[in-house]
Amino acid sequence: MLTTVLKQESPVEIGRARRGLQKKFVASLLIVGFAPGIVALFATYLYSTQTLKNAIGDSFQQIASATARRIEVMIDDEIDGARHLGAAPLVLRGSVEAANVAYHGGDSRARERQLQDQNRQWEEFRKGRSSTMPAFINLDALAYVQGWANIRRETYENILVTDERGTLVASLYPTVEFLHGSAVWWNEAFGQGLGHTYVSDLYEQAPGIYLLDVAVPVLNDEGTRAIGVVKLVLRRDNLMKAIMEIRVGEHGHGMLLNTEGTPLICPVLPPKAHLINDALMQQLMQPKPGWVIAEDDAHGGHNSIVGYAPIRFAHRLSRSSLGGTQWYAFVRQDPSETYAPVYTLLREVGMIGFGMVTVLASLGFYVGRLIVKPIVLLHEQAHAIRRDVSDLASAGRFDRGLRGTTDRRVAIRTGDELESLASAFNQMAETLEESFKKIHDQEGELLRKEKLASVGQLLAALAHDIKNPLGVVRSSAQLVMDERQPDSVKREVAQYVIDEVDRLTNRINHFLRFARQKSPELRAVWAKVLLDASLQEWRALGKGEPIRVVIEVCPDLPALLVDPDQVKEALVNLLVNAREAMPDGGTLRLSAQLAEHVRGPAMVELRVADSGIGMSVEHLKHVYDPFFTTKEYGTGLGLTNAKRLVENNGGQMMIQSTVGQGTEVVLRFLTAVRAGTEKVEACLNQRS
Repeated sequence: MLTTVLKQESPVEIGRARRGLQKKFVASLLIVGFAPGIVALFATYLYSTQTLKNAIGDSFQQIASATARRIEVMIDDEIDGARHLGAAPLVLRGSVEAANVAYHGGDSRARERQLQDQNRQWEEFRKGRSSTMPAFINLDALAYVQGWANIRRETYENILVTDERGTLVASLYPTVEFLHGSAVWWNEAFGQGLGHTYVSDLYEQAPGIYLLDVAVPVLNDEGTRAIGVVKLVLRRDNLMKAIMEIRVGEHGHGMLLNTEGTPLICPVLPPKAHLINDALMQQLMQPKPGWVIAEDDAHGGHNSIVGYAPIRFAHRLSRSSLGGTQWYAFVRQDPSETYAPVYTLLREVGMIGFGMVTVLASLGFYVGRLIVKPIVLLHEQAHAIRRDVSDLASAGRFDRGLRGTTDRRVAIRTGDELESLASAFNQMAETLEESFKKIHDQEGELLRKEKLASVGQLLAALAHDIKNPLGVVRSSAQLVMDERQPDSVKREVAQYVIDEVDRLTNRINHFLRFARQKSPELRAVWAKVLLDASLQEWRALGKGEPIRVVIEVCPDLPALLVDPDQVKEALVNLLVNAREAMPDGGTLRLSAQLAEHVRGPAMVELRVADSGIGMSVEHLKHVYDPFFTTKEYGTGLGLTNAKRLVENNGGQMMIQSTVGQGTEVVLRFLTAVRAGTEKVEACLNQRS
């Protein structure tokens, strides 16, 4: 691709157009090439994330299920052991049957007194006041229980056997009471002779010592009726081992929960020291193992993956077993550990996406530069031609603004539509060059005719305004030369001549001010100073009319950037017009305030409002036309000259008028500070 410019011009500001086209091309390339990749990466991330969550959740579910099975086997083994112990026919069951014989026949009151006496003897032995084992304790049953417990002594806190009234028959340790007929475990296990299996909830016997009761009935020979109860008091250690062996990462662990949300076994916190929230428990209380994402896992984790599994024993338990609840195995892990693979995947996907963006952006920038460069060169030359034309229009003279377009040519050899566009651009530049030459040739003639027309119009106005006063002056001079006229008449005529000469001088000064165009000398000046100076000169020209003057100036108004002499001249002209519009007096209101709703730099408004006769809509259309006036003595150059002075100082002039209500003239000038400074903001706040 060959692209050249026949003439090397000074650098041209390209502005937003140059950058915008290349940015759009790169953006389009990124959208077309990058968007599908991002969508694919995002879909891969979502799929991989879900796959990882499923894998982690399934793993937690399996751990929870395995833990639940271990706890089930432990408790079921203890229940089987208790049943086996209670079924020993010659020793344990025989001892229970022997104890029950005493309840059948005889005096019931005597039996109650006997039980109370036995309870007293047991309490003395239990509390150490007697060293002799009471005779009613079956020593054979006690020896059998001790031998049976020695096999796993670390498992049991105590083992006791009762008869059908809940009276103690044998106890591994003499730490329990003698009568148990009112205890929950005994009533649940005995079941009014029906016999049930009872497993208690974990309870704290002493600080830091948690126990679990397993009670089973001792059945008769036929196995149809309960005749006593065997109770195993288990330490929590075995269950604790099953939970403590669960390790998931650095901080992951398992727990044993009940349906009330109470952690019975937790490696992190003591039992019942914290609760699982209801929302999570509703998710966990399912008939089958599973896993869920918990918004709050009760350990400070949010959106945690937790596994759970219900604990179902092989033996049917009584209604009050486990505290009337159900147990669940629960597995959790700190979310930062759980989602570590997800975060790693996210970083990898992000790095791949960033790499794709970088590569595509670099490729798009390079390719875009190759494609955009010819368009940029065309834009540079078109901008240069536009600048030449703009300079021509703003200069006001074609010989200043004409730059020529002969050398504004580009040579593009791409063999496509860009080359055709360059050819059309060159033809347009040649056509413009020919048009400029024709305009330049006609410029001199146009200027000469315009000057002649202006001079003729000015001379016609001068001739009209001077002719009548000169005739009056000549007639007055003839009267003065007439010796027959008295001196009083001559003095009156002479004064009239002086007045007419002054009037002619004033009109000639108006014409001179209109004809001269002096460049303004801009400097910072306060609006209050301008208004005071204009009023002072206006009052000096007055004749004492009954006019009330009101001045309103914002105290924080910024200074104006104008030529004070020219602006004062325009203001005095407006004040004179206001006085002439109020021949019978009225109110003249002058104000200075910050202009609102103005685009660009900050501007100050100077308002001159009178309560005079006003102007019609038709007259308003011609107020700025030279020599237009509705006064018998006017030149028609006052407002024309004022508008020219205002615009020469970078200002704007607007007139609003209503017949019978008055006229308001608004002048706007640039400030010496930018909008947004403290003074401008203070003035705006004061107005609001």
